Amino acid sequence: MGKWWWRSCMGVAGGSIMGMSAWAADAPVEAESAPYIEARYRYSNLHSDGAPKRGHANTLRTQLGYHWVIGNGWSVYGEGTRTWALFGQQYDDGSARITPYPTEADPASTGVSNAWAEYRDDAFAARAGRQYVLLDAGRFISNNPWRQNLQSYDGVQLSWKAWQGADLRYYWLGRANRTPGFDFHDRDQRRWKLAAHLLHLDQALPVGKLAAYGYFIRNDTVAANSTKTVGARWTGSYQPAASAAKLGWTVDVARQYDYANNPARFSLGYHLFEVSYGRPALSGRAGEEKLDGNGRNAVNVAYGAARAFNGWVVAFRIPRTGLRERYVGVLGSVDAGRRISWQVTSRHFRAEKGGALLGRELDAGVLVGLARGLTLDIQYGDYRAATHGVDERKLWLIGEYRFGQAPR
Repeated sequence: MGKWWWRSCMGVAGGSIMGMSAWAADAPVEAESAPYIEARYRYSNLHSDGAPKRGHANTLRTQLGYHWVIGNGWSVYGEGTRTWALFGQQYDDGSARITPYPTEADPASTGVSNAWAEYRDDAFAARAGRQYVLLDAGRFISNNPWRQNLQSYDGVQLSWKAWQGADLRYYWLGRANRTPGFDFHDRDQRRWKLAAHLLHLDQALPVGKLAAYGYFIRNDTVAANSTKTVGARWTGSYQPAASAAKLGWTVDVARQYDYANNPARFSLGYHLFEVSYGRPALSGRAGEEKLDGNGRNAVNVAYGAARAFNGWVVAFRIPRTGLRERYVGVLGSVDAGRRISWQVTSRHFRAEKGGALLGRELDAGVLVGLARGLTLDIQYGDYRAATHGVDERKLWLIGEYRFGQAPR
């Protein structure tokens, strides 16, 4: 998940998952043209009872971008990404090679990850080209920031400040460039042909923010991933005094249906309830996420982020019987010369249909700011299977350096 996920958890005392977007119309315009450079090295130590050998994945992602501000509201951004597999390949990268190692789905790749032109003024903005899209916390639409090869989309986005406190956005997406990367041998896994229409409205309230959304996605590559999802999300926080603890909350309720060329027929519910309380140095949180399943189909999150929601180990996909996850955790952030953020979360998974215990997981991590633009991140996940999957344990060591800031 990297720094982006940590920021979404640590941005508010109590760590409630905050709504984010890949681009916001009210983001400040870059004062001048500027480069963006990123290097992220990740070591993954992988143990699975389903694989005979322990895996070791050393991967490096490098990104080089340039944001050219033309003037009069116009700008252009281009970005290339290269992912390397270092020191041999003692892991299964998902490319169907026969290996004795567990999976870490980060194959080597080289490609153009962003290439867009944009116009924006105080009330309206338009962007066309290849771009990242991350809506709310990324459950249904995300750039999947944990993976070394991020997910991008080819399309157009429009944003309009329709009235006071409102941001109305529309996306037309024609292709998803997926996390297996640009060089993956199976074309149908590395990119999907879409005809997607995404509508998203953010409205500031006296307390918190309300989002309403409708995602209508036809997938001509994998018809089973053609879905219609409509829902609403309320996030907010309350702090009675500057020195007092803060209460935070997230309520997200949605309904998903088959759409367009999907051969199945279903109507499935989704909800996420989370509450947090505490101070920046120490907070607690608890929540429940439910994804319905009818025994044949479950809520489809093929375009969203999985790891931030259903455990860092990513021990299973959403089963056809659905998934109900309940979790509790503690987290905090301190500045002791260096910024240090930490968290521990315990997760409990059951099938939504039938209620069978699937497994439990414990996740823990520490993020340290070493210098300007340089961070060190240590994460550990321990999944204990019950009726689904096998026991898995994973340890990650991540070093990341960024120069400049990529436009969102």
